[in-house]
Amino acid sequence: MSYITSTFLRGLGAVLPAALTVWIVIWLAKSTEALLRPVFLFLLPEQYYLPGLGFVLGVVIIYVVGVLVQTFIIGRLWNSVLRLFEGVPLVKTVYSALSDFFDFFSRRPAEGASVVSVDLFGNDTRLIGFVTDNRPVSLREPEMAEQVAVYLPLSYQIGGFTMLIPRSRLVGLDIGVEEAMRLVLTAGIQRRKGGGTGA
Repeated sequence: MSYITSTFLRGLGAVLPAALTVWIVIWLAKSTEALLRPVFLFLLPEQYYLPGLGFVLGVVIIYVVGVLVQTFIIGRLWNSVLRLFEGVPLVKTVYSALSDFFDFFSRRPAEGASVVSVDLFGNDTRLIGFVTDNRPVSLREPEMAEQVAVYLPLSYQIGGFTMLIPRSRLVGLDIGVEEAMRLVLTAGIQRRKGGGTGA
């Protein structure tokens, strides 16, 4: 009976992540297609439309926006729009949190996104964290000059702690932010290339 149960769980572990991934990708593609199909038909006659072109248009628009906001004029205009968001109390809170989160994971390593191990308890037990701010602007007290903001995510859930930790307790890790986040969120249970799981 235990063999049947373990075999079933292995099958579930193989099928469920793949099925959920495919479902999420299909849902995202369909949602984007439904949203941008009218835009495509507004630009071109319907006889030129093929299923999937709305999604392709979405990808192109996002890329073009990414290019334009890096230019001086469009960048200034975009910043003016963002200031409108920041003028509304509730909208400002939601927008700022989402913007900062995505900005952190889109930065190059040289721009400050770094992974560290944290000696939080002083007994060689370390946590994996992410330095989110090397010099928190809100800290003006001299005794806190060496504090940095470190985000410590929790495994298997969306959440974590942002702590102010002395630099002396941090050790930089030679690992990418995405890989480190995956490691933390799965509690170290990662599939190795070629099969098997991490120890």
